[in-house]
Amino acid sequence: MAAQRKSDDNSVLLLRELRLALRNNSGAYGYSVMITGALAVLTAINGSPGAGQVFLFMLGAALSFAAVEALATRMYRRSLREDEATKVIALGSSLNFGSILSAVGAAALVALVIPPTAGWVVGGFAASLVYLLVAAVEMSLARRIEEHRDLE
Repeated sequence: MAAQRKSDDNSVLLLRELRLALRNNSGAYGYSVMITGALAVLTAINGSPGAGQVFLFMLGAALSFAAVEALATRMYRRSLREDEATKVIALGSSLNFGSILSAVGAAALVALVIPPTAGWVVGGFAASLVYLLVAAVEMSLARRIEEHRDLE
């Protein structure tokens, strides 16, 4: 009986720690999958990038992230930290396939219409920007779903 209770306690602890790991990493995981996919699709369309083009890609991705962050914080006057419900974050993050696919699609579109060297910087920028914007829509949808659940 005591061995079973200890096993149950360990299972509960493991699940709690798993939830903590998911909460702290889900956004970064989605972004990592997306930016890897964006780099891969640009490579598939444009061919292997040179070192300079890789840096242009990273610059574009970082610039769009910085621009959205500046906008979201009203030029860094407001904190990004909000006490969002963990259930909303978990549900919104599980909807990330839409933001990931949209962002990789945006990178592919850029590669098809913009010359390769410019396409690397614009592709990184577009992929990050689309990812963040669609992820915001996914979080909004998750919030509405959770609000609806709370009403029931």
